Amino acid sequence: MNTIDPSVVRAVFTLADPALVPVLVQRLGLELAPALRRMATVPTALAAAIPASGNLPLIAAYEEGERSGTRDKRPRPTAAPALPLPAFAGPVAPTLPDRAGAEDPVRRAARGDLTAAEVDALLDLDDPHVDARLFAGSLLPDTERARLLAGVRRDGTRGPVPGPLVDLLWDTESSRCAGWLTAGMTSGDPEVARVVVNRLPLRTEAGRLRVVVGVWTRHGSAEVRRLLTEAQFPADTRERIEDALRRPDGSAVLGARLAAEEDPEHVVAFLRDGNDREQRERVDAVLADGGAIPWAELLRSHRVAALPDRLHIRLAEAPDCPYDLLVALLAQGLPSYGREERVWLHEALVHGRLSGADLMRYARPAPAVLSILAGTDDRTSPEWWASGAPRAEAGALVDEFLGTDADAWIVALRLFPDFTGTIVELLTTARAVVADRLGSAGE
Repeated sequence: MNTIDPSVVRAVFTLADPALVPVLVQRLGLELAPALRRMATVPTALAAAIPASGNLPLIAAYEEGERSGTRDKRPRPTAAPALPLPAFAGPVAPTLPDRAGAEDPVRRAARGDLTAAEVDALLDLDDPHVDARLFAGSLLPDTERARLLAGVRRDGTRGPVPGPLVDLLWDTESSRCAGWLTAGMTSGDPEVARVVVNRLPLRTEAGRLRVVVGVWTRHGSAEVRRLLTEAQFPADTRERIEDALRRPDGSAVLGARLAAEEDPEHVVAFLRDGNDREQRERVDAVLADGGAIPWAELLRSHRVAALPDRLHIRLAEAPDCPYDLLVALLAQGLPSYGREERVWLHEALVHGRLSGADLMRYARPAPAVLSILAGTDDRTSPEWWASGAPRAEAGALVDEFLGTDADAWIVALRLFPDFTGTIVELLTTARAVVADRLGSAGE
């Protein structure tokens, strides 16, 4: 008698149409018994169909699993858990009367429940203390952060970045401040640049030159010399800048060098170089230093020679990773690594960058993909997305291939444990097997 892996039984009966489950139980019979003895969680429809089947040995196997103490008797939650609290967690300030002068603007700017229009109105004040309070919160768009760090006022005029904001940059803890400073990398404001070179590691040559070229463009070589006394730059970078300071066209020379460092092909070569750990770190370094990932060139490079796995995974974690690179990573296969190495897949499904249908068409091997879509792979699939859109998309595609054909479902169930291809390939195979049997029977 054939036996079917418990994880496959759990996943298939989680995805199957509940109306079809009793038929599958009747047809499979004792093939399910070994899995039922070992399953920690039995899908609701399967648990209801077993007693109703009247198959006493199968019922006994199910009850043996109940007595074993390994089964979780609590149903799996179907509701989404609470979403993470926003950065400004804590009591929400009461709504104040909408009257002029009802609340001091600086105090108001510290609130975490302001609407976009209210934030906009506060920015229109061009008050340094109000701006600093808004900057410290979570409601300010990145474009506004970059504007404030460049010393640009709402009327378009430009001046030194005010003291309250500079003080905030110095005083805020590094982990929180790093993202802010990245937005000010090219601001050209000398005081912001001082904070950047003192508080950020600046791990790329492009990052170091962005700061210097920005200051030189806005304030000249004297401010660059002042900045250089505080910067902990590598010796070759320092020598390059000092050489430029001795030349009348020094600003243009450094600008050209920065352009070469930012060249997409150069960035691709930089990312590909080094070992697995270095490649991941280099992606982080490019982004932290205000650079951009050259997606089009990376995709072309991947088509010529596949990106190293660890680099590819790190790139897939980026929210703007192109769909084609995500699909290419799916097609390479999903080895049984831990959940922490599937963050990219979880995030892509949560945010709709990949669909359940994408997993079924491109990812392999089929058993791993099935458990992800069914929400039965605890390494990857939290309930709050496994029971949502990706699973619904997967169910629709399964119905398209198998429908209510019990024979096709049974063939698919038996194929799953050792099938190394995609789920769509498996479903196509199952449908073909049934069609072949029907054809042979009709001859």
